[in-house]
Amino acid sequence: MLREAKDWQGQRLYVAPDNPAGRNLALLLQQQGAVVLGMVDNLKQGPDVCNHVSHSKPHDAVLIAVSDFQQKIAQGMVQNGFFARKIWCCKSLEPLQFEPCKTDAVLDKIKPFLQSCFAALLDVLPKRHIVYYAEKYVDSNVLVAFAEHHKQNKTVYLVVKDAQRTFHPAQIDAPWQVRWLLQRAKVLVLDHESTDPLFNHIRTRAKVVQLWHGLPFKHLAGNKHFPHILDEAFISSSNWFNQHIFPGMFKARRYLDFGYPRNDALLQAPVERCWHNALPQSQLQQLRSGKKLIVFMPTYRDNGQNEHPINWPELQQFLVAHDAIFVMKTHPFLAPFDELRQQEGCDRIFHYPGRFNVYPWLADADVLITDYSSVAFDFLLCNKPVLHFMYDIEQYAKVRGQFAVAKEDFIAGSVAETFEQLLEQMALDLASDRFAEKRQALQHKFSMVNTESCPALIEYVEQLKLQS
Repeated sequence: MLREAKDWQGQRLYVAPDNPAGRNLALLLQQQGAVVLGMVDNLKQGPDVCNHVSHSKPHDAVLIAVSDFQQKIAQGMVQNGFFARKIWCCKSLEPLQFEPCKTDAVLDKIKPFLQSCFAALLDVLPKRHIVYYAEKYVDSNVLVAFAEHHKQNKTVYLVVKDAQRTFHPAQIDAPWQVRWLLQRAKVLVLDHESTDPLFNHIRTRAKVVQLWHGLPFKHLAGNKHFPHILDEAFISSSNWFNQHIFPGMFKARRYLDFGYPRNDALLQAPVERCWHNALPQSQLQQLRSGKKLIVFMPTYRDNGQNEHPINWPELQQFLVAHDAIFVMKTHPFLAPFDELRQQEGCDRIFHYPGRFNVYPWLADADVLITDYSSVAFDFLLCNKPVLHFMYDIEQYAKVRGQFAVAKEDFIAGSVAETFEQLLEQMALDLASDRFAEKRQALQHKFSMVNTESCPALIEYVEQLKLQS
């Protein structure tokens, strides 16, 4: 049974989780006449956020925003006392549609208790391993760091919970092995945050090194709202961000500017790059065949508006005229396929698989096109043109909230707000490099690391293992 926006008019609702997607859903519901009492989040804190049903006001339903983790969010709410029959999952934004959440209320309440008892038993085991950890798919920072570390030390582990496929030949993804190695981890290296109570129990008993995703233009929730977390180290590629931005988002004992492992590819010759979970170099060479390479990497829109105003046939004509190819790499949620796909009727336009590492290809790009993504900071290391396609910046800002840095401290190249402007600026960027001084100024201002990350990171992780 589906419910639509009109069905919630006058209803007293909570919305989950407290992130941009949840906030956007709350706004849409209010516009449709619903009474939004606040947000529900299993871990976050705030004046209008409740974690447990005992903190909530009388309500008719809790609605969960669109995401890959609706079931896990719902299970967490049931564990915190919310009635499963009142939880609905948003299935689409246009039109707004919801379906009842399917959850085993009894099992969801018993399971955490049993897991916590088992975890307490395993906590007495000695901690001795270096473990790189990922969930579902292995993002590039963890993958590249592990791949290089594993070359030097075969006793480090990459464990992947609920793995969607093999990302590295040495990965471990059998559930019992994942659990066993996490419990035995002395040093835990990751690049994401997790709402899994079991994992967050384990991370308090290991020395955690957080690599994260990159230097942000958009605001991040981080982990500052998790009262039980204090990581050993937070790693980034900027001393300035480590001093002024990240301490307000992430809690750690130390903030270290080793650089991002994924960025090593931007500084290396092709043969030196990590090609695990990347389309092969031979495919790039065959595709490019002397042509200029334009890579488009847009960020994910939490409001669901992830269609870009691009006229594909007109872009194809542009690429033919400028002897170039166009490779688009979107968020893993939006491009779940595992092979390079050609845009229909356009032999110069290709879609790179979202769950693959594009950085070995990005290193050879002549121009990067992005919008609000941290890849714009990363690409400064290549000292090549960056074009910002900001056709929806006002709407994006409304959904994402405040930006972490000023717009002028993020944009290091040309800007386009329409498709016509995009073609104009691409032509100029392919012809000449107009913003080299601005790129250099931003690198200097942010004290960005321009050396390979993995050597320093691996040495630090090995030192952590030796500490008592």
